[in-house]
Parts: sequence; structure tokens; C-alpha cells
Amino acid sequence: MDLNLLVVFEALLRERHVGRAAATLSLSQSATSHALGRLRTMFDDPLFVRHPRGVEPTTRARELAEPIADALSRVRRIMAPQPTFEPATLRRTFTVATHDYALAVLAPALMAELRAQAPGVDLRCVSADPVTVVDGLDRGEFDFALGGFVDLTVDRMARTVLFSDRFVGVARIGHPDIRDGRMQLDTFAALPHVLMSATNPPRGDVDQALSALGLKRRIAVTVPTFHTLPYVVEISDVVGVLPERLARRVARNLEIFELPVEVGAVTCSMLVPAPLVQRPEIVWFTALLRRAAAPGR
Repeated sequence: MDLNLLVVFEALLRERHVGRAAATLSLSQSATSHALGRLRTMFDDPLFVRHPRGVEPTTRARELAEPIADALSRVRRIMAPQPTFEPATLRRTFTVATHDYALAVLAPALMAELRAQAPGVDLRCVSADPVTVVDGLDRGEFDFALGGFVDLTVDRMARTVLFSDRFVGVARIGHPDIRDGRMQLDTFAALPHVLMSATNPPRGDVDQALSALGLKRRIAVTVPTFHTLPYVVEISDVVGVLPERLARRVARNLEIFELPVEVGAVTCSMLVPAPLVQRPEIVWFTALLRRAAAPGR
């Protein structure tokens, strides 16, 4: 359908005169009359009939008036230029489903950026089960989510990888089994470990790597968050494994060592419902997170 024909219909209904309608549309009278002919064919109705003062709408034209006006209004809203997005004037709260590791890495630089660019923006960070986080995003409970989402494949969600991080070992300062920032594999496997795991039964990537080598470690303590782990390690001879960027932030009372076994990197991504990913505020916030995730921040 040629939407211009509906604009001609709107003008004829308003002006009730072919010449005046043509003038408001900057068209010739013959072009307007031609458009009216096409409208009559389209709707199989005269639509506008001659009258001493111009033209009058038929019953069918009156019936069409409201739906055509509504359709044109919708199109005009879609085509209207959008106001320029200005972070400095934004006043809203973003609700983020995340975990302590992502916050530890991103929050310091992110908050500095927010205070400088958008002082009216607040963050509400909530813990969410990775299994149910998509449902929360679907229901609008969260604006976006931050996490690994390793096994998550959902077409209606857009994923942006923010950073990857390698794992390192952590132990108390002065631990007797660390030499020049390293630990022997057999010693590492034999020592009691503290594991961060939210699953039951608990298991980590290190266990899979050790199992491939015919080794098994003893999990002496299991904790539900990364931030709890350093407090256990710093007062005993148990050892743990942390993403390096987090370990560097809490290294004041810890000794960091290279893992004697190869473990894959951990990745942090931003998850957003796909229909919202091009919204100006989401595009802007994604850029903020990318800068906050840059190495050295």
C-alpha cells in the first residue's frame, strides 16, 4: 500500500475540497484527483462525492476515518526523529542481576564513570540464579545481567563479552609450599582446598583438569561466593583458586602463584533482551561496561 494515498485521504477529509487539499499537500489538483481515483479503486467506494462547497465523505469514508488516522499517527511516531540521548539528564535506576566477582572487577571504574557522566543514574545490583536469570530478564525484573552464562544459549537474548580472566592460585603469605610464585603439581593436589561453588555437589574446573591427569584434590571448605574465599585462605594452609583480576584486588593478605595445571579462562558477559539492545541507554551502558572492563582499570 502507498501510504501517501492515506495522507491524501486525510487531507480530503479535513479540507472537504480537492483544490484546498492539494494546496496543503503541495500537490497539483490533477495529482490529488488521481490519488483519489486510486483510493476509490482500493476501497471500492466513491469515498468523496461532489458537493456545492466541494466534496463530502461517504459513509464508507467516515468509517475509514478513524483507523486511517490511527495508522498514520503510528507511522509518524515511528518516523519522527528521536531526541538526542543525554546521559547527564537521565534519571533512573538500572537493576542488574550479577555476582560478586563481576562487581569486584567492574564496579570501581563503572561507578566513577557514572558519577562523571550520569549523576542521576543509580544501580541496584541483585543476586540471581543463572538458571532463572533469563526468566527475570523476560519479565523485566532486570535491565541486564552480568555473568559467565557458559551453558546458556537463548536466541531472544543478546550477549556481549566484556572480559576474560585466567585463574591463579592463592595462599596465605609465607605458605611453605610456594617457591618463586609456583607450586608443584603433586603438592597442589595433596593440599586441602577451599572451593567457590554454588552447585551441589560442588565441583570446579580445577577438578576436571586434575582428573584428566589422574589426580584428585580434597575440598576442605566450600564457599558460595568468591569474596569469602580469601578470608579462609589467609588464616590457614588451605589453598584456593581465584580469577586473577579479583585475586590482584584482594592480594594484600594473600600470596598469588601460578597454577600447576591448565585451566580454561573465565568469561564475563552482559546479557540483554535482544529487542532492547539498540535502545540508547543500553548502548550507552554497554560502552561504559566495556571501558570499565578494560585491562588496567
